[in-house]
Amino acid sequence: MNKNEWDNSLMEHFAPKKGELSLDLLMEMVAEMMETAPENVLSEEAPPSAMTLNWNSIPNIPISEIGWSAMETKDGVEVPSAQRSQLAQFLSGIEKGKDLSAKIEALSNFYKMDESVRASFEGGDMKQNIAKAMSYLVFFKTLTQILTQFNASSAGFSFESFLGVLLGGKQVQTGEGTIADLTDETGVPISLKLYKEGNLEVGGSFTDLSRDLRKPEFKNTMQYIAVTKTLSGEGMDQQGTLDWYRFNFNLDNLYNIIAKSSKESRKNILLPKVFIATNGESVEGVPEKAASLPSAEEMENEFYDILTSIIAENEEIIGQQSGGNFNLEDLKQSLDFAKSETLFGGNKIRGKDKMAVKGVIQSLKASVLRDTELKQTQMKETAIYKAIVKAYGVLAGRYKRDEQKARRQETLNEMYFYDGLSEEELLERSKAFYNAASPELKIRCLEYAYGYISNGHFNLTQGMVQKISVLAGDKAAQLFPEGQSQVRIGQLEIGASNIQQVLSGLSGVLNQNIFQIFESLKVLTTNIQGYFAGGLTDDSKAKTAITAAEEIETKTADIADVEK
Repeated sequence: MNKNEWDNSLMEHFAPKKGELSLDLLMEMVAEMMETAPENVLSEEAPPSAMTLNWNSIPNIPISEIGWSAMETKDGVEVPSAQRSQLAQFLSGIEKGKDLSAKIEALSNFYKMDESVRASFEGGDMKQNIAKAMSYLVFFKTLTQILTQFNASSAGFSFESFLGVLLGGKQVQTGEGTIADLTDETGVPISLKLYKEGNLEVGGSFTDLSRDLRKPEFKNTMQYIAVTKTLSGEGMDQQGTLDWYRFNFNLDNLYNIIAKSSKESRKNILLPKVFIATNGESVEGVPEKAASLPSAEEMENEFYDILTSIIAENEEIIGQQSGGNFNLEDLKQSLDFAKSETLFGGNKIRGKDKMAVKGVIQSLKASVLRDTELKQTQMKETAIYKAIVKAYGVLAGRYKRDEQKARRQETLNEMYFYDGLSEEELLERSKAFYNAASPELKIRCLEYAYGYISNGHFNLTQGMVQKISVLAGDKAAQLFPEGQSQVRIGQLEIGASNIQQVLSGLSGVLNQNIFQIFESLKVLTTNIQGYFAGGLTDDSKAKTAITAAEEIETKTADIADVEK
């Protein structure tokens, strides 16, 4: 079967009026048929045995972290990529226009499939009900696949872009000088954390957080969404729960919260003696920020420049060892030099502390060496691994501690730790000064806080996050977005086996032909892709696709109760 024969066969069934076949066309045809469907099409009398709803009945959205985050610019306007548009279309039915807490609540209620939820699907417009059900099911399936099919690093990146689409925003690319991972539809910057239950850490560069809180475009706020996962089983058999937390750092609550954070983290908010004594008018003797290590975000671009140069020298062997999978931008995104929690084994200082071998390996598995069977010891011998290690060695060498920096630290100690006061007394003095300051003076405080000048890291444990209202104390007024009263905003269950019970609950509400149509769509699109990817040589894929197209036509006609 050649390409012309394939085209003619397929068009014979579906394109006499439209001109070409596409997934959008098929969905449009289903919708057109729905409009003529009789009111009793969703018959509740259908016996459960007649329903064949299962995991494969749910449309399968290819996971594409890069594609989901991609926004092309055409005529000065940002246009979403095809992958993003496809995902956005399926997720559009989940409490459109409402914030994350409302979406999580609706998703949780849908999963429970109680009588009130069932009743909502039994009434109203059939097409809208089907679209809504598909939105929710695609959400659960895609999220399950993200968290069960990928390692922690890859899952984190995909989760960021997935959530960006759900919120109508977009993922923030590396190298943009912010700790934000994504933005929502209104532009609110969001830092996303995904950890195993009990291991949650909300933290990062205090320098970068300070910079973000000073940005007018961020409205002096950085939102944190933290998700903890409790999963059991292996691979796609994993199932469990996701607990969702959300709060805002802002100019008002920052000092109260950090003052109650982890031991080393608290030092970040200390202010120099001369600054407090002069009400912020003098910073005499305080070392310039430029004399310290650059922030993680600043150092990231420098590291990538070094790495790019080394890779160029070893391009041929890297290409061979990666099996043709090497893409520099994918590698950068996977490494996530400035923000990755695994690349440095926690909140270690870039340019000073060593990279974690495990973190580098995870990044390579997620990008360059995806299909390799190499063991860890073998991966450490690859040219790309050695290039990363060498690049970081060059970077760290540029900021190696010397006598001048040792003397600088002595100066910092004199400016921030003074008069024999205990650390607790110093913290209370700095916090009281900051909290009494005007918004303008608060911003100046952040420029001279110890954590900003010394490139410190802040850290909140899971227990601290769960008690964030207590930490914020009298500055908790704007700790949460409007309509949210506590840090925990909900829990979702995921897993193929868990979702099956949802499908069972829908079996009396949605016609089985709907799901069979989508199953056939999946077969159709998979085999179309396989046929063309194989150079139009595998006739079996072409024939399978045509059979699937015929089944779609038949089932659509059955739903509409019309003749083909």
